[in-house]
Amino acid sequence: MLFRAVSVELVLLGIFVALLNFLLADFKLKKGKLLAFIFPLLIYVVGFTLRLSGNKELVDLGFFFTEFSSIFVTVLFSLCLYLGQLRYWRVK
Repeated sequence: MLFRAVSVELVLLGIFVALLNFLLADFKLKKGKLLAFIFPLLIYVVGFTLRLSGNKELVDLGFFFTEFSSIFVTVLFSLCLYLGQLRYWRVK
């Protein structure tokens, strides 16, 4: 059962990465900049997989990874808002 759950998570991760690559192609971003969008999802998938393992220590580590991905997205969003405002007001 664990193998099937992990394989489904990896397939969904691949689909999400392909969709991000397709949707952000119009912005002409370098592939390295897409990592900022893919990293939290990858960490969340790893954490969720560890939570499914059933081993107490791995489940705890999985909760850490899933919470870390949430905090990372929040910090990244806040940082982008802040830097965007700095750039906007410098242009004006």
